[in-house]
Amino acid sequence: MASLSLPRVLQLKKNSLDAEREQFEKFQTLAIQKAINSIETPVKEKHVRSTIIGTFQEQSAITYWMVAIRLPLQDNRIVAWKFCHVTHKLLREGHPACLDDSQRHINMIENLGKLWVHLREGYGRLVHLYCALLVCKLKFHARNPRFPGNLQLTADELDAIAENDVNNYFQICVELFDYMDDILTLQAAGKYHYFFALFSSLFLRN
Repeated sequence: MASLSLPRVLQLKKNSLDAEREQFEKFQTLAIQKAINSIETPVKEKHVRSTIIGTFQEQSAITYWMVAIRLPLQDNRIVAWKFCHVTHKLLREGHPACLDDSQRHINMIENLGKLWVHLREGYGRLVHLYCALLVCKLKFHARNPRFPGNLQLTADELDAIAENDVNNYFQICVELFDYMDDILTLQAAGKYHYFFALFSSLFLRN
């Protein structure tokens, strides 16, 4: 049996890698689209988990953003809200490269928030606040690249980052408090939205 030539072997390997990449992108696209849909129900964790695992397989968030920016984020408030939720999960739990890969999309996230703020009630305000939170988080990590997405550090790691300098500790605390303020503002708005929707449904029913 004649052996395959080197060019032939390389071509077969390339075709195999291309097929594997194509299969990966199809699977990820499906998971992302199922996670970020227009149905007014909670995001299914299994789809978010598949999306997060995909970032570790790819060691980046390139495929996520390739799919996410093509979704109707500006046309559907539910899609925009779920996009914010899934993106936040990815920044916290995805591959560390997700933070760097997402930096180039800060302007898009800011513009999305500005668009939806005009819808003052319900999801419009929530999307605006969530976009502000995501931008705050991304800018924090851009200034503090040694912080992981979940912000969990040991005391020794924090000492190394702050270099045992009280001024550095103070600056980090100020930035974290700003981040916390955005979280609490979104949380409060979310509770208001929930009770508003609940009372509205009861009123319309009676």
